[in-house]
Amino acid sequence: MTLFQRYTFRQALWPFLGAMSALTGLAVLTQSLSNLDLMAERGETALVLITITVLAMPQVIALLLPIAVFLAVAIALNRLTSDSELTVAAAAGMSRFQRVSPFLRLAIYVLLVNLVINLFVQPASFRLMRQQLFEIRTDLAASFMREGEFVPLGDQVTFYVREISDDSVLNDVFIMDDRTGQSAAYAARRGRIASTDRGPVMLLEDGVRTQVDQSGVLTNLSFDSTKVELTLFVDNTASLFFKESDKYLPELLRPTPADIARAGGKGRLYAEGHYRLSAPLYNLAFALIALAAYMSGEHRRIGYGRNLILAGASAVVLRLAGFAIQAAAESDDGMNAVQYLVPLIGIIAAIAIIGRPRRRAPRVEGPASIQAEAQA
Repeated sequence: MTLFQRYTFRQALWPFLGAMSALTGLAVLTQSLSNLDLMAERGETALVLITITVLAMPQVIALLLPIAVFLAVAIALNRLTSDSELTVAAAAGMSRFQRVSPFLRLAIYVLLVNLVINLFVQPASFRLMRQQLFEIRTDLAASFMREGEFVPLGDQVTFYVREISDDSVLNDVFIMDDRTGQSAAYAARRGRIASTDRGPVMLLEDGVRTQVDQSGVLTNLSFDSTKVELTLFVDNTASLFFKESDKYLPELLRPTPADIARAGGKGRLYAEGHYRLSAPLYNLAFALIALAAYMSGEHRRIGYGRNLILAGASAVVLRLAGFAIQAAAESDDGMNAVQYLVPLIGIIAAIAIIGRPRRRAPRVEGPASIQAEAQA
């Protein structure tokens, strides 16, 4: 790049980084608010909340990249146009392509980053997030145990635990169990939840079992160790499996029969795979649409506000059309090719607008005739 092109590239790069920082911060805040139930209902720590939020961010960042590119190009062009730097560059002999190439370079760099996120970062991150969420949802101690509270599970069982230690040991456990028709109460010094072939159980240590038998006699039985089955409190259908957003590209385009059955058909897998490949093209399309707003006609002393509004609306319509086509491709494989066509249409239309010949100002006699040349 020439000195002016490096300068122009920096003028677009810093607004891009600023826009991405602001948009990502807003997305992190929104995502963290949606995950607050992990702390409120599951008793998880703030570190777990932050981890889940960060693992969910690659997909959000991929959606925000084209918006940041559009804003960066628009901000940089507005500054360069206001200071007449593009006009000076044109008067110095730089072609239109040389003037826009730094913006295209930025868009292509972001396109490659977006592609890497879609193909590698997102599935790896989402798999870790899915595994951690599965462990949280199947953690019985976090699901229904509350320190210092009597927690009823239905009408027949009540749990109480004084303290849950960091290593998941339950201290001072009390259980009231009416499931057998004979009231039984367990009071144990320690407890721990374990998995067995028949399902999860609570292992109680150093306690007393108090029961009223059928004749109404109260009996106490001390024990060193006993277990209480928790199968009825667990969703036996819960299992860990990866959704379409968690899969790598080969798994989406060459799915196994099990993947096809779980997804309800190949359509959703193919649609997600082609979306991962086509979505980065919107970075280039949005950059060109912003360029078209400032380079589609003669220099406007009154500003480019109207052009910029039309460009922003066009970018929004283009992206919404892409989402609609992706949804349609889930039921019609033929629409997958259109997922690439939508951003390409935006790219081609913007290039046509940028490259169309400009109207020449009428020549007048005398030195004022140079005005027509200066606007090229």
